[in-house]
Amino acid sequence: MCWVDARTKLYSLIGRDIGYTLSPAIHNSVFRRAGVNAIYIAFDLSEEVFEKAVPGLLELCGGINVTIPYKEKIISYLDRLDGTASRIGAVNTIYRRTGYNTDYEAIKSLTMERVGSLEGSECLVIGAGGAAKASSFALGDLGCRINIVNRTRKRAEGLAERLRNTGIEAWVVDTCTGSYDVVVNTTPDPSSLACTCTPKILTIDLVYKPVKTELIRKSIEMGIRYITGLEILARQALLAQGIWFERDLLYLEGEVIGKLCQEILSGEC
Repeated sequence: MCWVDARTKLYSLIGRDIGYTLSPAIHNSVFRRAGVNAIYIAFDLSEEVFEKAVPGLLELCGGINVTIPYKEKIISYLDRLDGTASRIGAVNTIYRRTGYNTDYEAIKSLTMERVGSLEGSECLVIGAGGAAKASSFALGDLGCRINIVNRTRKRAEGLAERLRNTGIEAWVVDTCTGSYDVVVNTTPDPSSLACTCTPKILTIDLVYKPVKTELIRKSIEMGIRYITGLEILARQALLAQGIWFERDLLYLEGEVIGKLCQEILSGEC
């Protein structure tokens, strides 16, 4: 839509320090492409404002996405979680006060498309927040043994225990070194952990600005398959819209990524 009127539905992203986000560009582009009278706005909320704003946003918005650092904190404001979000313990999509996790399905489906089975593979997950939870469960469900490294060991141990409680093999490691079949970065800056690990099969980096992060560039040089944060961002967004509008919009994925690369990311893809 090129205008906003009294019938325009509001959708939103809530997070903190999210001036970099491409989510509004993705969702508003899809709204226009699909002929939906809606607008998507990112709300950068401090902890104090979050507590005051969330109840109103849940009433006003047709759907909400949640990002760092609120993917776990948002749960207490919801009426229910679907099975995947409940198992993971993190929410990135809300519809009718129900929490979902489309990060999980995005990572799992992209991984299956890129490499197929990972049964028995060793995976290093860098980080232990909401995105790390989704990544760990997605890869664990594909047969990976999960190794977690995080600045705060206690948080990593909590994630490892949650994984083990659902039958996924998981451990905490102290260093971001060595060789793993799959390496997943879920942190803004893995260099803070002096990360020198080497992937053998697949690299996944949830950072999408820049698209070709140091981990992704290293994988390209080594001839290792990879999944970029931009691919994950686009797919989880379209999966979220699938929940909101009860229709499959994944056919727009290539168009969405192409437009972002050309118009916003200056062709760096």
